[in-house]
Amino acid sequence: MMTTEIRAESGQRYRARAARRPFLFWWQAFLLLGGIILLWSRLPVAAVLFEPRRAPPLPEPHAAYVTLDPAYAAQVFKKTMLAWTLGGKGEKLSPGMDVGLAELDHTLQPPEFLDQGGHYPGVWQPSAVAPLKQRLPDMNVPRIGDAAVAASLPAPPQGVRVLLDQALSAAAFAFPVPTNPVQERSGQCRFFVETDADGSVAHLLLLSPRTDSVPVFELALSRGKARGAVRGFVDLYWNFPKQ
Repeated sequence: MMTTEIRAESGQRYRARAARRPFLFWWQAFLLLGGIILLWSRLPVAAVLFEPRRAPPLPEPHAAYVTLDPAYAAQVFKKTMLAWTLGGKGEKLSPGMDVGLAELDHTLQPPEFLDQGGHYPGVWQPSAVAPLKQRLPDMNVPRIGDAAVAASLPAPPQGVRVLLDQALSAAAFAFPVPTNPVQERSGQCRFFVETDADGSVAHLLLLSPRTDSVPVFELALSRGKARGAVRGFVDLYWNFPKQ
């Protein structure tokens, strides 16, 4: 065994010696290596050596219609009705009763197979698919003779039309209706009105889009009066002649 001597400044000799217990140093490395081996042993082989599988594509959606033999269909329906009506309690449907109103919560009898039920009678073939009939709404088109009658109809009423709801009408709500033309020749607006105990307007809320003519009617409604406290809706429609 080799030793190394180091002479310090004080003149004393230092001799390095080999470790007497190397296991106290290497046990940590062996423990870590054993843990890694244990984890790799728990990994299934199929997770490492696997072959990718390609799933077959789903079939395209389609629909088919089957034409049944009328006699065969009547036989199937008769057997089904007997199983429904006689299942468990022996109850029968009254004559003329709708099948959709029958109660189907009874215990069914054991299945009874029809004659030649394992094979479809005849040759199966899909029926032709016809487009659904779409009924268009009725459209009234004026004739040439009716055009002159339509041109002679009276003009719509001019001015301002006020519609109060039931609450404001019962409270006799009134306000000075504008009579002079506004910036827009025709239009409509809707307000929510709430009055105090003395009947004066306390709150006024516009419920329709604000236009250039709305401030005129808003100012008129703010001067309104009613009998006591009330709240409701006011609809205003105006139509003035061309200037």
